[in-house]
Amino acid sequence: MTQAQDLLRAFEEFLTTIPLERYRQELMPVKTVEQDLPKALNPLPSLYATYWTEVHKPFPDYDQFFRDWWRSHLEPLDDFIRQYFWGCSRDFVYLGFKARLYRTFISVLTQFHFAYAWKAHCSLPLEASAELDMNGIDALVRCDALHIALQVKKETYRAEARERGRFARRQQKVDLVVEVPYTVTPAGEWRKRLERAKTPKTHEQYRLFTFLAERLQRWLPNGFVVFEPDYPRLVECLIRDSVAKGRQDPIGWQETLKQLLAWSD
Repeated sequence: MTQAQDLLRAFEEFLTTIPLERYRQELMPVKTVEQDLPKALNPLPSLYATYWTEVHKPFPDYDQFFRDWWRSHLEPLDDFIRQYFWGCSRDFVYLGFKARLYRTFISVLTQFHFAYAWKAHCSLPLEASAELDMNGIDALVRCDALHIALQVKKETYRAEARERGRFARRQQKVDLVVEVPYTVTPAGEWRKRLERAKTPKTHEQYRLFTFLAERLQRWLPNGFVVFEPDYPRLVECLIRDSVAKGRQDPIGWQETLKQLLAWSD
């Protein structure tokens, strides 16, 4: 087993231990800290320092991570509390931040799994960092002399989420942006929707999501979504093919799935 494969295995074992249902009940309903966070309170640097690594190390659970983050950010937290939560109890603000950061925690760990899987199963070099992430790039792949930005996206595509490809180009020199979608909806539900689709457009969309859920990803026993080895391998093929053709315009999630489905049939 290579070092990259060992890291992927260890990270996946850690993901299996996350009590998603408990956190879902305790934290997901809490929406008290919804303001834009100042740079000093951005959790990405701490998440990368803790969970993105080149060598095997223990991964702390979310409770420990948040306690450490809170203690190391007391000064900017005091400034933030004075501005938005003057008169509120510390416990109230603590829980609000814990819930706010948990949502980021889950999405970032999901993209980390794709990046670890890439390193374990692909040959093109991949770079990931908090600085890139804050510029809209979940991972940066180098193919020949070109830089390709990957954006690992959940199935909900709001207008502001679609903007991220252009944001990545503005903030960082990249030659191509590729969206890599994932779904938290079970495969059986997508297949039911596919069978009930009433228009060609919804049939095509549900067919792509069914393929995604059944072939490109899987669910750990606790419900955490992770990626099958074929997913990064196929995305690597897409990148090589796009670079060879001189592609420059962004590859959206739907085009990504269409091409990967065509190669898998």
